[in-house]
Amino acid sequence: MDSQDFLITQARLWEGSGERLPERPSPLRVRDGRIVAIGPAAGEGGGTPREIALPGRVLVPGLIDAHVHLELDPGLRTPAEQLAVPEAERLAGMAARAEAMLHAGITTARDCGGGGHREHALRARIDAGLARGPRLLCCGQPLTTPGGHCSFWGGEAGSRAEIEAVVSRQVEAGSDWIKLVATGGVYTPGSRARDAQFDLASMRVAVEAAARAGRSVAAHCHGTGGLGLAVQAGVRTLEHASFAGADGFGTALDADLMAEMARRELWVSPTVNAGWGRRIEDERGEPTDFFRRMAGCLRRQRDHGIRFIASTDAGIPGVAHADLVDGLLAFARYADLRPVDVLRAATSEAARALRIDDETGRLSPGLSADLLVLAGNPLEDLAVLRDPEVVVFRGQWLDRAARGALAVGGAGR
Repeated sequence: MDSQDFLITQARLWEGSGERLPERPSPLRVRDGRIVAIGPAAGEGGGTPREIALPGRVLVPGLIDAHVHLELDPGLRTPAEQLAVPEAERLAGMAARAEAMLHAGITTARDCGGGGHREHALRARIDAGLARGPRLLCCGQPLTTPGGHCSFWGGEAGSRAEIEAVVSRQVEAGSDWIKLVATGGVYTPGSRARDAQFDLASMRVAVEAAARAGRSVAAHCHGTGGLGLAVQAGVRTLEHASFAGADGFGTALDADLMAEMARRELWVSPTVNAGWGRRIEDERGEPTDFFRRMAGCLRRQRDHGIRFIASTDAGIPGVAHADLVDGLLAFARYADLRPVDVLRAATSEAARALRIDDETGRLSPGLSADLLVLAGNPLEDLAVLRDPEVVVFRGQWLDRAARGALAVGGAGR
């Protein structure tokens, strides 16, 4: 069905911020890909929209994953394996992963790093209607130290001039965000997640260079020391924020730093994914050490009033791009959040953090028609998000039949 003019009736709407789902249905009208009216006014405004009655259904905004890597095939274990993928196969895999995300209800994603700006080209194809996938915000090559985490993607910089050059290169390529690798990581051989990579002065150079170009900075930060430097440098989102210390993730919690993160009103993008859900209990049914550490880390941040946005780090080994909802279910367990809080983190709050709340993230007149049609109420059970009856993206209608025809995998069709 095209997006010219249609009116959805008999469905209940959660607009993206409320505490509960309204008891009464409310009509919603879409014209030329945008929501033009909700409520009694939806039947006004001229024209003859096609009416779509959805009794018993629930409408929610499309989901947002704030941290993915479309270039990465989650079936491969190492950077060397990723870099060895032939170009045509790599591009086909990216397109297939983007389409799978959209059909899973993810209508917006921020790609937090790749090596050759291939995700930018895919973004252009999606925007032109030549490929199916979510709205993409791209970071380009992550800014890192020589030999540092993600250095295999070509964003190495060791001096002020080199930092500014890497930032400039991403801006020229059309990146929406700048990715700063503030600490080491797990994926890069020889890197340690707890170690800071840049000093404060260097991080500030990156943030200032990005700001001059009208870009915000997303900082990869595991270790508590590097996390604190990223906060002082003025980044906007903190990726992972796992408070890693010598004994692993979640072992170097710092209450003063958490209070400062909350005071600065930063967002934490904790990259809780489906894999975390498999690490909640051991074979005896007891909480794992990982669960205890990371639940404590996230709950302490929550108690300090730190704002969360939904993210998965999709593309790293074992983390499929379409599995955001399983990540949301794990996130609720680890952070001990209500379904409505998790849903906000994946819709309106994520849109606000990513500076796209004037375009998406809520069901509101003037915004893009990005929404899911659900058979149940996700504010009571997030699991109903696993199987949307319809995904509407920019007014385009993708029902189960279209999703069922998709062959999900590492390569394209």
